[in-house]
Amino acid sequence: MNDGTMSNSIRVLEPGLQTCIQDYPGRIGYWRVGIPLSGPMDAVAFKLANLLVGNPASAAALEVQFVGVKLEFLGDAVIALTGGDWQPLLDDEPIPLWETVSVRSGQILACPWARTGARLYIAIAGGFEAEAILGSRSAFPSGFGGAGPLKADDLLGFGAGAAAIDCRVKAAARPTYPDEWSVEVTVGPHFDWLDRNGQETLLDGPWKITGRSDRTGMRLKGPQLTFSSRALDKDPQHGPDPTNVVSAGYPLGAVNLCGDTPIILPADAPTMGGFINPVVVVSASLWKIGQARPGQTLRFKLIGIEEAIELRRKFEELTSQASIETVAARSEERDASRDGGTRDA
Repeated sequence: MNDGTMSNSIRVLEPGLQTCIQDYPGRIGYWRVGIPLSGPMDAVAFKLANLLVGNPASAAALEVQFVGVKLEFLGDAVIALTGGDWQPLLDDEPIPLWETVSVRSGQILACPWARTGARLYIAIAGGFEAEAILGSRSAFPSGFGGAGPLKADDLLGFGAGAAAIDCRVKAAARPTYPDEWSVEVTVGPHFDWLDRNGQETLLDGPWKITGRSDRTGMRLKGPQLTFSSRALDKDPQHGPDPTNVVSAGYPLGAVNLCGDTPIILPADAPTMGGFINPVVVVSASLWKIGQARPGQTLRFKLIGIEEAIELRRKFEELTSQASIETVAARSEERDASRDGGTRDA
């Protein structure tokens, strides 16, 4: 974040709701000492946004949630917006998502609010500038790490990008954002603390996402769970509630049972605690949690390790250059315009 006006910078006119800089995969290697991963809640949309503008998939980009930003560009730039339907505007004119967009100095980008999905990603050719702390530019809510949450009048610097190429994400590679989510999970460290009925109830739901959900935890409301003798007849050091256990590390994506409340543990979640984790959302499906909205419904689908590995393979393929294509018509129009300008000169 810069203190003065620079040609390669953006002024924040309206910050939106907890808009922040993230990079991928986030802050690796510190989970064991209580520092969460951070990084984007939806790695699919995040990585594709960066690839569209010619960045490495890991480059720093903006994550916007629910209520959008208004940004004034103080220099020319190439950007891409991915995620749910935000109906973004550039100088009050609609612009597409999942495509590159050229922006001139002085133009204003407005992203009003999420009509579908929960999060929008804004990548810029050259990547956003922020101080790397412990190897990552990702912001953490405590103020640890990169820029965010943004405030009005903040200046965001960005690097020098490569020459613009008109690109878009292939139609088949663009995710959809349903009202009801099916989320793949594997067996977690405490699956047998639920009895057979409790296990089936946890998987079938349905679970409603509550308004008390954010990057630290997605809280769910749904049916009553039942427990096995492992939880009911445990040693006293595990605590009195069936969901209590001697404090242990939490897996990223764990469905953590805190009393009667299941909480999915995403990017900024606690790294350890004293509650059980019966199932874990597989890494290739965590993006769904990032785009799920309060009031929506989700159900869990239990899969095996081999299937989880195959889903991860498909995730890596989806978030690669193979999902990007050149928009030939726009490139030809731009080239023709340049040729015409040369002849006229």
